[in-house]
Amino acid sequence: MKSQIKQSLFLIIASLLALFFVVITVKQIDFERVATTLKETNYFWIFASMAISILTYWIRAARWNLLLHPMGYHTKTSSGFWAISFAYFMNLTIPRSGEVARATSLYKMEKVPFEKSFGTIVLERVIDLLFLGLFFGLTLIFNYDTLMRFIELGNKEKTHQTASEPYFLNYYIALSVLILGVVLIGIFWKKITQSKLIEKLKTFLLGIWEGIKSISKLQKRGLFVFYSFALWICYFLMTYLVFFAFPDTENFGIPEGLFLLIAGSLGMILPVSGGLAYPYIMSIAFSAVYLAKGGNQDEGRAIGDYFGLILYIAQVISMILFGLIAIYKIARIRRDSTKK
Repeated sequence: MKSQIKQSLFLIIASLLALFFVVITVKQIDFERVATTLKETNYFWIFASMAISILTYWIRAARWNLLLHPMGYHTKTSSGFWAISFAYFMNLTIPRSGEVARATSLYKMEKVPFEKSFGTIVLERVIDLLFLGLFFGLTLIFNYDTLMRFIELGNKEKTHQTASEPYFLNYYIALSVLILGVVLIGIFWKKITQSKLIEKLKTFLLGIWEGIKSISKLQKRGLFVFYSFALWICYFLMTYLVFFAFPDTENFGIPEGLFLLIAGSLGMILPVSGGLAYPYIMSIAFSAVYLAKGGNQDEGRAIGDYFGLILYIAQVISMILFGLIAIYKIARIRRDSTKK
């Protein structure tokens, strides 16, 4: 009974936090323009994008299984799917909390040690970074002018500092804290090495390293590469298909899709709760697209505002819906496993 109460409280608090951060972003948008656009929107493409986003959860779960197999853990793809769904839901509240939630929930369902599954998640992030670099290279080839405009606009958006002293002050404070930390570690090194906490930390780090090393023992490398490409092609389609939902973007093509994939990825990886930087980044990205085509920057920004907002809300709805289902499924799978 107590566990059910705790689960319900957690569900309510997490949902309210997610809703709070969504409201903050929504407040910054011109709703008159959005309302007009919604009347002309072809929602088939919005739902298609949402469906593909859920498909990426499954692909990521299947790829995750391949990394867990070399360590002797033959987990169900469905367990990975619900762990990933829960992770995205948690990212709506606290930046990067999803990685911890993902490893924790998998342990609850499949008893895979946290540190080992977390190591595979770290490895996944490195692999995703490599694929992001690949798509960035393609963007550089096909959208060089747009990318340069995007960087210029991004620099203009930064707050202009009138003096450089605060920057150097922060630098010296950080350096002083680092030196002080090294000195204190040197003074208490003997006691630290004899602490049980160090042994636990060493075991934890070795577990993470084992998870990272799992890629060297992959049994189905071709399938792993296929899943990785499929994942990023789906990410591309999640943006590209939405072009056809609006009259202002229905003539956009693959080059614009590649560029907005990179811009959107930047918005999602920034350490902001729930990827709330995404609509803001997309407004700048559309400004860059319009400038590169000789169009009006303000018009591009206005289109980017509603495009980013609608696509963002569509993805958030998917995250919240499947996140809530995941909380129930993880609890049920855990309860069923304890009965066996």
